[in-house]
Amino acid sequence: MNSGSPPRLTRPLAFQEMRRLATGLLCLAAGLYIAVRTLAPDEIWVGFVLAAAEAAMVGAIADWFAVTALFRHPLGIPIPHTAIIPRRKDAIARQFGRFVQANFLSEAVIAEKLSSMSLSRSVAGWLSRPDNARAVAEQITTLLAGAARVMHDDEIQRLIDARIQSRIRDTSFGPMIGELLTFVTTGRRQQAIIDGAVSFGLRLLDDTDDEIRFTVRRKTPWWFPDSVDRVIYEQIVRAISRTLYEMQTDIYHPLRGRAVQALNGLVHDLKHSEELAKKEREFKEELLNEPALRQFIESLWSDIKSSLIRQAESPDPDFHRAIEDAVMQFGKAIREDAGLAGKVDAWVDGSARYLIRTFGNDVAALIQDTIEKWDGDATAERIEHQIGRDLQFIRINGTVVGALVGLAIHTIEFIATSPY
Repeated sequence: MNSGSPPRLTRPLAFQEMRRLATGLLCLAAGLYIAVRTLAPDEIWVGFVLAAAEAAMVGAIADWFAVTALFRHPLGIPIPHTAIIPRRKDAIARQFGRFVQANFLSEAVIAEKLSSMSLSRSVAGWLSRPDNARAVAEQITTLLAGAARVMHDDEIQRLIDARIQSRIRDTSFGPMIGELLTFVTTGRRQQAIIDGAVSFGLRLLDDTDDEIRFTVRRKTPWWFPDSVDRVIYEQIVRAISRTLYEMQTDIYHPLRGRAVQALNGLVHDLKHSEELAKKEREFKEELLNEPALRQFIESLWSDIKSSLIRQAESPDPDFHRAIEDAVMQFGKAIREDAGLAGKVDAWVDGSARYLIRTFGNDVAALIQDTIEKWDGDATAERIEHQIGRDLQFIRINGTVVGALVGLAIHTIEFIATSPY
């Protein structure tokens, strides 16, 4: 289609019929006037007919001129203020663009329309139906696979790699662990942790009895008698066991206090120690340079892409069903949760307002630029074909009303001048 012409529309037959009717009435009035003027005898009624016919012609011609002047120069004569549409096409384009923007692309208009639609409820009901949820799941799978196919693997891999490294480097794990330990060791939980550690020590002492005996025997000189090794072992075990039992029964035991201080000191250092923070940074750099981690990061995108494409080509029923269930559950949640529905409506309203603010002027400019590129005469012709039928009623009404007015004026004049 030629960009200099408006879209071609079907030429309405009704327009042609109404134009012929309006022209026919004008010809009828003219024919009646000529016939009566030429052939009729000098009778009283002749004046009434001639007045009606003459006024009908005046009204028909005047309205024909008015209607025609919108679209072209009447009879091709460049009379001022005629051919209004082709001559003022660009001005009309600007005004129409502003009109559309002010009355259709207004934030208030869009917001009112969206509010009256209860969009969240409609969406919730639509998503809750199994057939629709299945269709959405298929579209999501296809869309993800399509996006994965067109993406450049190297760029995505670099993006993932940079993102993971940035996140690991920027995240301070020490304070996070410190906050976790603070929560875990708050109040009575601190003593419970120490009780657990003491109980674990006692069980460990029982479980490692043979290992302790062997270690004592290996560390003492070869010429030590077994009885001496046994005494050393019993002294070590008894001392440790006695200490652990004392700590278990006495919550004010000095070692328990030292354990609490050590635990609090560890928490403080995790949160505030620059030395620990430096060691953490060094450890993270070593971790990021580990070949195993590098290989894992580099394989992430290829694994994700292969999985998405495989799901699109041969969907896993369980995976597809999981997406369907998620879609239906989302619809159900919107329907049952007024707060979530309000958030959806607010998101839609905000998105619509953003689009209007961002692209409203562009849409108006697009309308203006498109109309300005149209040929003026072709535009006038297309518009005339679309609204011309209604405009022909103006000509018809002008003919009829003119005849009635002419008849009324002649009647009044006749009555006023009649000697009877």
